[in-house]
Amino acid sequence: MASDPSALLVVDIGTLFTNVVLIDQVAGDYRAVAQAQALSTLELPEADAWIGIQAALKKIEALTARQLISEYGPLTPHRPDGSGVDLAVFISSAAGALPVVLAAISQDTTGASLQRVAQSTYATLLGTVTLDEQRDQILPEGESWIDHQLTQLARLPAATVLLAGGTEGGNVTPVERLAHMLGFTLLRRDQSTNREFAHLLFSGNSAAYPIVEEALSTIVPITVAANVRPDLETEQLMPARYELMRIYNDKVLPNLPGYNRLRSMTTVPLRTTAECLLPITRFLSRHTERAVLVLDVGALSTALVYAHEHEQKQALAILANCGTGYGAAGILDQAGTSGISRWLPFTQTEQQVRERVLNILLRPQIVPITQEDLFFSQALAREALKIGMEALHDEQPELLFDFVIASGGSLTHVAHPAEALLMVLDALPEAAAASPMITDIYLDREMLLPLCGALGWQHPEAAYCVLEQDALRTGMLASCIVINDPGRAGEIAVEAVLTPVGGEPQTIQVRQGEIRNLELPRGQRGTLVLRPARTVRIGDNEPGAEVQSDIAALEGSILGVVIDARGRPLQLSADPAVRRTQIWGWMAQLGAVPSTNPYQISEPMSVEPVHMIAPEAPPEDEPQPTTKPVITADMPEWLRQDLEQEGLVQPPPTEFGIEEVPSWMLDAPDDHDTPDGVVDLGERSQPSNPADFSDLRAELEQNKSRKGWFRRK
Repeated sequence: MASDPSALLVVDIGTLFTNVVLIDQVAGDYRAVAQAQALSTLELPEADAWIGIQAALKKIEALTARQLISEYGPLTPHRPDGSGVDLAVFISSAAGALPVVLAAISQDTTGASLQRVAQSTYATLLGTVTLDEQRDQILPEGESWIDHQLTQLARLPAATVLLAGGTEGGNVTPVERLAHMLGFTLLRRDQSTNREFAHLLFSGNSAAYPIVEEALSTIVPITVAANVRPDLETEQLMPARYELMRIYNDKVLPNLPGYNRLRSMTTVPLRTTAECLLPITRFLSRHTERAVLVLDVGALSTALVYAHEHEQKQALAILANCGTGYGAAGILDQAGTSGISRWLPFTQTEQQVRERVLNILLRPQIVPITQEDLFFSQALAREALKIGMEALHDEQPELLFDFVIASGGSLTHVAHPAEALLMVLDALPEAAAASPMITDIYLDREMLLPLCGALGWQHPEAAYCVLEQDALRTGMLASCIVINDPGRAGEIAVEAVLTPVGGEPQTIQVRQGEIRNLELPRGQRGTLVLRPARTVRIGDNEPGAEVQSDIAALEGSILGVVIDARGRPLQLSADPAVRRTQIWGWMAQLGAVPSTNPYQISEPMSVEPVHMIAPEAPPEDEPQPTTKPVITADMPEWLRQDLEQEGLVQPPPTEFGIEEVPSWMLDAPDDHDTPDGVVDLGERSQPSNPADFSDLRAELEQNKSRKGWFRRK
C-alpha cells in the first residue's frame, strides 16, 4: 500500500446502523465523496457485521458507479479507473460491555479515581470493594464490613478488577490487604466453579506492586499502570485509561460478530468508536485554541469528551448501556420515570413510560413514527446527556467550553434543527452561563467525527481535511449566549441587536424564561450587541454592562444567534401542566413546532344559557314534542325559525345514514341542492320548503321502514 493513499474506506459499526464513508482526493484535498448506512447485521440469523457493511457499500457503488468490493472483501488497491480503495478502517461500538470491579482503599479518593478510569471505555460496573466502611450501608447483625465485602465479591461474575490505593512512597499495608481479599475470593472461585477473573489492572502505589504480584500473579494476568493518585492533590488517569482501553480491545472487541473476517480485510487494528473521539477532540482544541466538548448519543451507549489543550485539561465519560435504543433501560434505571417524563410536552403515566421503554428494547431498530415517539426519544437523549455531563463535571468541576459538537442518531435525526439544539442546551450545566460569551454549537449530521478520529491514527492529513471540509463547514447549528440571571420570569433580560454585513439591524427583547434567535444565514457574518438589564451579567462582564462582539465576528449558521435566558440550572416547573407548556413553548419560540400546543388541555368553557322564544301553544289535535329543540349553526334560517316555533328536534345526520366522503366519490349534482362532501346513505323524501313542512312531519310520524343503498327494504 502506498504511504499516501488515494481512496479510503472508513466503517463505523453501531448496534443498530452501520455507517460507511468513501474518502477520496478531490482537487488535492481529501473529501467524503459518498456515504451510506445500512442496518447492522450483528444478530441471528446473519450474526456477521460484514453483511451489513456489504449492503452499505453496494449503495455507495450505485451512487458513484465505482466497484469497491469483491467476493473476498474491499477491492484493493485503488485502480486508475476509480475502482477499489487503498485502505479500509473499521471501528465499532457494538461489541458489548466489559464487566469491571473496583478495589480501592478509600471510596472518596482512590475509588472515585478508579470510577473515572472505568468510564473511559464501554464498561459495566459490577461493584466496588473498599476498606473504609460506607455509612449508608446497612449490614446484617454480627457481620463486619470486611466480611460483607468478601461476600459481595464472591457473588460477582468474572470481571476485570481495577486495583489502586496509596500515594507514592506511602504505606503498602492497605494495598496488601486488598490483594489478599481478592486472592481469597479468586482462589475460592477457581476451586469451586473453575472460573477466574478476566484481568487485573493495578494502578496504585508502585512500592506495593511486588506484594500484589506475589498474591495474584498465579491466578490472573496483571497489567500495571501509573498510580492514579501519586499524591492526595494530584490525579493522573490517562495511563490507566489507555491500559483499560487496550484490555477492552483484547478481551471484548473480538466478540463482535464477524471480527476475524474484518480483521483479515485491513492492515490496521480495529478500534472502538469511543477510543477515536478523544484524539480528534484534543486536535480540535489545539487547532482552534478553544475549549471543545463532544457529545455522542448512541443506541447503546453515550460518549462525552472534553478537551482544553491550552490549559491542559481533559475529561472523558463513556456511559455503557445508556442510550436511546438498547440502552434505554439504563437511562430508566438512573433517571426514573419522572426524569424522562419531565421532558415530554404531553401526559405520560409511570406505566406508560415503562411500556415505551420496553417497546424500544423489543424493537430498537424501528425509528420513531409518531411525533410522540420522537419526543420520547429526545427525552431519553436529554437524560443520557445530563447523566454524562454530571460525570464530566465530577472529573472537571470547572467545565468551561465555547465549542460544542453534537452527534448521534437522536441528535441528527430530528424534524427541525431547533430540536437538536434544545437537547444540547437543556443538558448543559450551570457552568454554561459562566463560559465565554458565545458558544458555537455544531451538529455532526453525517456522524463523521468518530470516523475522522479513526483515520487520525494512521492518516491524520486525511482525517483533518474531512473534519474541516465536510463535518464542520456546513454543520454549524447556532451561536449561543446563555444568560443566568435570578430575575423574575417575564421580565426583560436582554435586548439584542444583530447587524449582518451589508444588511439591516435586527432587534429583539428576550425575557426571563425565554429562548429566542436572530437569523444569520450561512455564508453571512454579523456583529452582535447585547444590552442586558441592570442585574443581568453577560459572561464575565459586570451586571448591566453592554457587550459587543468584534466587527463581523459572528458566523452564519442554521439557526443564527440564539439567546437562552432560561437560567442555569434549568428550572422546570413542579406543576406538570405548566411544565408541559414550558417544554412546548421553548420549541415554539425557536420555530420547531406551532405556537398552539395540541396536547394542552383547555379549561372548561362556561356556557351561557340560550334564551329560547316560547312557542305558541299548538292545536290540541297536534302531538306534543317529547324532547327539547336543538338548533345548529349551519341550518337554513327558515328551518331555524320553524323549529323554534314548532319545538322540534333536528336529529344528527348520522341518524339518517349520512356521512362525509371525499369529493371524488360524489356523483354529479342533482337538481336539488346537496351539501358538499355529504352523501345520503338512506333514501328519503326531497327537502321540504316552508309551505309543506307539516306534510314532512306527518310522514316522519308514520314510522315507515327505510330503503337501503340498493333500494332494498
